[in-house]
Order: sequence, then C-alpha cells, then structure tokens
Amino acid sequence: MLSTARVALPNPVAARLKNEAAFNDDVNEYVREDLIGFKRPIAAAFALVCPVALAFAYQGGGLTSMLQLAASFTALLIAGLYLVGRAEWPRIVSEFQAQAIAKKRAVADLRCGFGESSFLSNGRTPRFFEHEHGVLALVDIGDFKTLFFDISNDGTDPRWDLYVEGELHRRVWRWLRLPVSREVVKFSTEGSKLAASGEPPVISSIEAWEAVNVALGEPLDGAVIHRPLDELIDMVERLV
Repeated sequence: MLSTARVALPNPVAARLKNEAAFNDDVNEYVREDLIGFKRPIAAAFALVCPVALAFAYQGGGLTSMLQLAASFTALLIAGLYLVGRAEWPRIVSEFQAQAIAKKRAVADLRCGFGESSFLSNGRTPRFFEHEHGVLALVDIGDFKTLFFDISNDGTDPRWDLYVEGELHRRVWRWLRLPVSREVVKFSTEGSKLAASGEPPVISSIEAWEAVNVALGEPLDGAVIHRPLDELIDMVERLV
C-alpha cells in the first residue's frame, strides 16, 4: 500500500536548493568568471607564478627585464584564453545550461515550501527491467494499480545504489520527492527481503525502450499506472 503526505523540507535539502537558486544565470558573467576567474588549477598556477617570476626578473635584470617578461606573460595569457576558450566553449555552455535549469527547478521547489514523503509496504516482489541508463521498476500498490520508477544510473539517484545492492527487494520503502522538479532526494528501505524475481530482463535497444515507454503510457518517474502489475509485466516482457 502506498501513502504520501506533505512534509517540511529537511534543512540540508533546503540549503542545497537555496545555493542552486542563487546561481547567476548571466552567461557572459559565467564565462568571464570561468575563463579568467582563476578557478581552474592551470589558471591558479599561472596567477601564482607570474608575480614571483616578475619579482625575480626585476631583481636580476631591472625594470626592462621585468617589462619584457610581463609582455610575454600578457601575450601568453591572451593566447591561452583564446585557445582554451575556443576548445572549452561547448562544455562551458553545457555546464551553464545545466546550472540554469537547476536554478529554475530549485526556485520552484523552494516556492512550494514542502516535500512529498511517501511510504510503501510491498506485498509482492517488485519487477525490474534494466536499460542503458538505469533500470525501470514496476511495483504493485494494490487496487489494480502499479507504481512506476525510472531509476537513473548517473550517480545522482539515491535509488541506484540500493538497487545494485539488492536493497530494493525489502518490504518497506520510504522516500522524499521534491514537488516541482520531481527529484528524489532521499530514499531508504527496511524490513525483511522479499523473494528474488531472478535476473531482470534487459531493454537492449532504443526501439525496444520506445516501445515499452509508449505501451506503459509514457509515464514520468513516480507515476501511478492504473493497470495491474501482472498485465504490465507480461506486456513489457513481450516487448523486450
């Protein structure tokens, strides 16, 4: 049986959201700070070495030697900014876009001011279907309804490690989900383990994944599908 209630956001989660919401989504400012803000090791090393090298040049050869070395460093800096900037531009833009999206989601979640705390007591063993980017989980929640999870293996989903360790076979699941972004920020299991369902089938191709997704009704992670578990298992197994 599945139950969900509104709860206050835990302090660590709220602090992380506030930090993401404070992101400056001005791309020009972001690029400027990234390229000339000395955040990268090579930039920090350059900023440290330059004054020391100029001081030694002044001490050993006077003002002229120092100015010549300063001109060389300036030309090297300009060339480095150009070459590094051109090579790193796609990655910088990608990082900026990801953080800008995270900011919008964080702002929306903070405005809601609550999380969705869910409790599930499994009467039957969940069924899993692995794919390239993670695993699909189908869970019987009674009343001829099935809970759908799309668990990512990208390292940000707390459910993935539990799946790998076999902990998702336990009887009780508890999790906390953000209301707008639908991100699962906390997940735990407890109780006795249910009988194993054997090696999970693998969705090995994009075509099979698309067929499964469409057949299930293109559900989002955490959706409740109003069809019994056995029917969905039979359908998905025929498609993969």
